[in-house]
Amino acid sequence: MMLLSLITRLMLNCVVIIIIAGIIPLIKKLLKNHLTWKAQYRIWYLLLFVLIFPFLPSSMISAGHGLGLFGRLGDGISPVKAAASASCYGADVSGFIEDFSISVSRRAVLHFPSVLPYICGLGIGVMSVLNIISSFRIRQITRASLPLQNRQIRQLFDSCRHELGIKKNIPVYSSAYLNSPIAAGFIKPVIIIPIHMLSEFTEKEIRYIFLHELSHIKHGDLFINRLIALAQILYWYHPAVWLGLKEMRKDQEVACDLSVLSRLEENSYLDYGRTLIRFAENMSRRLSPAVQIAGSEKEIHRRILCIAAYRKESGWVRWKSRFILVIAAFLLFAFMPVTSAAASGGASYPFHPEHINQLDLDSYFHGYEGSFVLYEVNSNQYHIYNQEGAVTRISPDSTYKIYSALCALEHGVITPGSSYIKWDKTPYPFDAWNEDQTLDTAMNHSVNWYFKALDEKNGMSALKDCMMRLEYGNQDLSGGLGSYWLESSLKISPAEQVELLARLSQGTLPFKPDHIKAVQDSIYLSSSQGVSLYGKTGTGTINRQSINGWFIGFAKSCNETYVFSTNIHNGSFADGRTAAAITLDILNDRNIYKQ
Repeated sequence: MMLLSLITRLMLNCVVIIIIAGIIPLIKKLLKNHLTWKAQYRIWYLLLFVLIFPFLPSSMISAGHGLGLFGRLGDGISPVKAAASASCYGADVSGFIEDFSISVSRRAVLHFPSVLPYICGLGIGVMSVLNIISSFRIRQITRASLPLQNRQIRQLFDSCRHELGIKKNIPVYSSAYLNSPIAAGFIKPVIIIPIHMLSEFTEKEIRYIFLHELSHIKHGDLFINRLIALAQILYWYHPAVWLGLKEMRKDQEVACDLSVLSRLEENSYLDYGRTLIRFAENMSRRLSPAVQIAGSEKEIHRRILCIAAYRKESGWVRWKSRFILVIAAFLLFAFMPVTSAAASGGASYPFHPEHINQLDLDSYFHGYEGSFVLYEVNSNQYHIYNQEGAVTRISPDSTYKIYSALCALEHGVITPGSSYIKWDKTPYPFDAWNEDQTLDTAMNHSVNWYFKALDEKNGMSALKDCMMRLEYGNQDLSGGLGSYWLESSLKISPAEQVELLARLSQGTLPFKPDHIKAVQDSIYLSSSQGVSLYGKTGTGTINRQSINGWFIGFAKSCNETYVFSTNIHNGSFADGRTAAAITLDILNDRNIYKQ
């Protein structure tokens, strides 16, 4: 699931990438008279930031995962009752926790989200192999190259290095296998020049070459080119990335050219341009982390035009460039989390409480991926296992029925004293569903048809109003009445479940007190040693496989209220009963609730 989350973050970031890749050239065009060439190149760093954004920890961003569209197409139902998978846990959930679920069917086309990581992984693998081959070729050339023997040229190289203020010793080699000089290796950079250059070029032209390649090293371009190559691997499927990074490499070369020109006399500009032209033939522009002085004929032509138009930049233009870059970076950093959250439907909840105690509960989860959130209301203390999972929004499944009931009470569909709905004789796979229901019996047996009837009587407008008042998860009801909460569009994180339940347990939700009390009573489970336990399970089942298990609730004593939320997934029996068993074991061992 973590891999799928990462892949879908990448996909959801695609639109943002297209926007940024389009805005950067627009900024360059509109503000070209206010930006130095170095700034016009460095503004592309913002694109690199956008590209790494999906890989940042979920706790830092709001971008998320999901592909809810695929979760809402082609639904069918088949009966599944939670398996007795909880038997390996110490807690006994039989007798007072019922967990019925309906399986949602997905046709083959809807497995695209599951196949997507493999498609992306295959593309990344192929691109990685190509990049490794390219790097291996450069390494072979480096190993086959000889240290530069010409003493006079070595002295020229050292002179150029000192002129640029580079104190680090940089090896320079000559090779018979190159047509153009290259700089390679961002950790231990080297410069390799074609051996024919020593006899065919003048000392002045060789100086230009050294200044160009050393400028790449000084400006950190070798490291940037590694990032570019990595981005091309990870975003192999995204043409906007390739086009944007190609333009970035072009601007990198122009910025390097003009950096060299800033050290030359004006009457040397034309000579520098002629030197570029001499390297323009027989060059291959492969995916490579190295940098070369020459390029395609079109690129060389563009660089020559820039050289011809070059004028030394004033200090005022440099200051304006810095200011524009800072403002652009600030706006992007402020904009990205909001945009990413909007693009993903808010799949990660920004959760930053003051007091958090991180828990190690691996031994309780028995191989399941999942999270556990415990909140002590009076002491305002959170205890969390797997914080990334705790803020990830997923389908609430039957735990949502708590708030479906609350909404129905608030809008007069049912009342605390009259919640009876007659069974319409439609046969269901569970005997407990094939009879008339009240709020208490429907909540106890998790009767889908009862809560679907409540939703239909409420209507979509009233439900949306309730979602807004509750601030319930992503508030997305587009999956349709009766199914939006069932592995569909509506998503909520375990942390949000706890926040809502804390307000429910304290009666501080923006609803009438008697309605809150009726819902509290409907999720009451049992009492032991002066502690009352309230809770609701939820199971997400697709193609008869239980893939998402919930148990949420609170334990209330005279001194403290403990609110909890457990979610499990990544298992064939990831159901509500198992989540409940895990929770009760944890509560028992922490002396919160003992059966």
